[in-house]
Amino acid sequence: MKCSSGCTAAKVVDRYRPHEIVALVKAGYSEELINSDVIWACSVCLKCTEYCPQRVSPFEVVMALRNEAVSRGIAPPKGFVEMAKSVLRVGYIQEPMYTMTKDFEEVSRKELGLPEMPKPRDFEKFRQHVLLVGFERLKEIAQA
Repeated sequence: MKCSSGCTAAKVVDRYRPHEIVALVKAGYSEELINSDVIWACSVCLKCTEYCPQRVSPFEVVMALRNEAVSRGIAPPKGFVEMAKSVLRVGYIQEPMYTMTKDFEEVSRKELGLPEMPKPRDFEKFRQHVLLVGFERLKEIAQA
């Protein structure tokens, strides 16, 4: 349970508990997990792997389940696909947002005196690496 107590996603997604996912796989419920949105909640922080006293890697179990889902053509949740598209388009899971002042005026990071969000030095090379890990396949599945 240490893996779940340190899990970033478990703090915000009620149904996501890395130790439970591992237990469900061991109990033969892989099919149910592959067809579930819960496997897409992992934020890939790897804390579960670091915290696990039994040296199990819930992260690797979740990634194997995701890979199996994608290989079967099962579409990930829409939000996950939108994040993938954004990473390919601008290098972030979400573009920098404007904020609202107390006078209800929208202001940018620059107007607030904040530095511009850094992008990968060679954005095209970054995009190619992202495509290598299968983000393009996620878009194809989601559009089917």
